[in-house]
Amino acid sequence: MVTPTVVSAQLLSWALWVLVWAAVLLLATVLGSRAGRQWRERRDAKLLGELRPAMLEVASGEDDDASALRRLTAVPRRRVPVVDRAVSAMLSKVRGEPARALARVLEAHGRAQWALAGLSSHSAVRRAHAAWTLGLMRARESAPRLVPLLQDRSADVVVAAARALALLGDGSAARAVLRAVAPRRRPRGLPSWVAVESLCAFDDDAAPVIAEATLHPDPAVRHVAATVIGVRPVPGAAPVVRDRLAQETDPRALAAFVDALGWVGGAQDLAVLSEFARHRDESVALAAVESLERLGLPASVAALAPLVEDTRPRLAERAAVALTELGPAGRERLLGALDGETPRRAPRPLRAAAERHERGRPWSGLSCCAAPWPGSWRSSRCRC
Repeated sequence: MVTPTVVSAQLLSWALWVLVWAAVLLLATVLGSRAGRQWRERRDAKLLGELRPAMLEVASGEDDDASALRRLTAVPRRRVPVVDRAVSAMLSKVRGEPARALARVLEAHGRAQWALAGLSSHSAVRRAHAAWTLGLMRARESAPRLVPLLQDRSADVVVAAARALALLGDGSAARAVLRAVAPRRRPRGLPSWVAVESLCAFDDDAAPVIAEATLHPDPAVRHVAATVIGVRPVPGAAPVVRDRLAQETDPRALAAFVDALGWVGGAQDLAVLSEFARHRDESVALAAVESLERLGLPASVAALAPLVEDTRPRLAERAAVALTELGPAGRERLLGALDGETPRRAPRPLRAAAERHERGRPWSGLSCCAAPWPGSWRSSRCRC
């Protein structure tokens, strides 16, 4: 028989009081933390309010006598972190001499040494922050120290290093960026859009490496190289793209090469693009239609006209949009496709294009939604 355990009333009372005081202490800690955070935010806002005119003067390039720069570098030591955070936020938005002046503020506060030491930290957050800080400071001499981080075990560190190298613009890092796209021993490689942005920001030393990457065994690397060729000047890229079109087997990379041909190619590529416009892979066919429109040749109209009757709705719509962008000849061919069709039974792309033509309004086109890569480097080509 089990003997029942007797708990005294005094012990229960003590346990209850312990729980009550623990709850009170926890509540006081939460309220104290919030009050302290709000006080620090008000203090920092007051300090930044006093220094903001000097920051704006330096960032706008109007600090001719360097008085504002001296004021920013002479802040008390306990205020340095607040100023550094504000200056770093401004550095991501300015270029040229103002950016170099703001970088001197961080350098005077010892941020360069802090960042260089942080590249070898055990904390992934610290490594990523350090890499990004060096990029913001345009510390071009730190590029060799950033390149190894492209093979870091943390994906966040790899992205931060690639974007920092993009700010430095050192084309000698192009090969390392392309190598980071392939996963190798890591779970996944550098995201393609980050690699494209970095390669587009590099100087001309990156051009031969980009052309060479079109032959890389990894299709993700070939896709990145083809996308970059369609965005930034790469000398001698047209023959390279034409050669790859006949050999490429990966649909994603093939679509990027077809799209690039629309930027670097010419009239001699019309037949090839017309053939790819009927490709079984829809992404490749869409890229070919965009390239035919981009060439803007009279013969592009004849190549695009049959596609408005394609059984794939997206392709038919994109071809109709392209015809409206190719001038009167393209619009006439599009309206001619409506002959024999009642307005209600006509395909939707034809109806929409015809209605806009009758109203005298140009077609806005497929814009960012049809572009393979979103971002500032592609937005200048958007028609929306």
